[in-house]
Amino acid sequence: MITRILLRACQPTSQATRPSQCLRVPELALRYYSTSPIPPTPNDHLPPPTKPIDLRSQFNSTPEPANPYFIPISTPKQNRSLRPYIYAALFTILGLTVGQYMRLVVLPPPLPEPHTKEDILMTEWLSKQAERLPLVQSLDGDPKWEVWPGYHRLTDEERKHILTTGPMGGSRGLGGYRQTWQHNVTGECVSVIWVGGAVAGWPGVAHGGATASLMDETMGHCAIMKFPVRTGVTANLELSYLKPVVTNAFYVLRALPVMDGASERKMWVTGRLETLEGRACVEAKALFVVPKKLDTRKY
Repeated sequence: MITRILLRACQPTSQATRPSQCLRVPELALRYYSTSPIPPTPNDHLPPPTKPIDLRSQFNSTPEPANPYFIPISTPKQNRSLRPYIYAALFTILGLTVGQYMRLVVLPPPLPEPHTKEDILMTEWLSKQAERLPLVQSLDGDPKWEVWPGYHRLTDEERKHILTTGPMGGSRGLGGYRQTWQHNVTGECVSVIWVGGAVAGWPGVAHGGATASLMDETMGHCAIMKFPVRTGVTANLELSYLKPVVTNAFYVLRALPVMDGASERKMWVTGRLETLEGRACVEAKALFVVPKKLDTRKY
């Protein structure tokens, strides 16, 4: 591309002006410069936009034509997913449930003292709940099973000195509900027992010594009822703890005398503590003997 620049020469305006003040050059001088051509753009073929004359015409003027080379990119609308809200609701419900359970297990409400009004009401309520159990209804309706009165025939003063009816008694311990049936042919004993929250060795789990006391008493009764003298003591007790015994729940204790090798003064008994669904928690084996020089109370 050729660019032409016009240069004007200085001419004197009067006779007084000295000739040296201006240079004598031609009136027009041309200088040529070569430059690279401007590359064409996609919009060169479009007509130039018309300029609005006044402010009103700016609003009434037609918009510039769109660029035919411009391709708009449409972004798809993203649908909101309900999955985060569902997860939040599930975790909230799970947290509240676990927190409530841990609060009841670690910090349970205060338990009523034995022989108080609250303890009596709790014992009556537990008895009604036990009467609705299918196992209790089955044993009560079968004439082959006889109810063992246990310590109910003892006086209140005597029961205070027995471990399971005194220090561990009441609805908070092992005295909320306890009923034992014995088969009049095989000698098997079945006990339905309420394990209260006060016998916990760990929050929500019964102490191993409490469950051992339950096994010892029921298995001992099973052996003593086979002895002619109706008395006896524990000589050996072996326990196998299979699952934790959760407090504030009903359990079933089964004891069966082993007649092989039994005599009038010695007998082995096997026992099993299980849930109402039949899952074994404790298994035991004990040897009971009749003392020779020790007077014990007869059943």
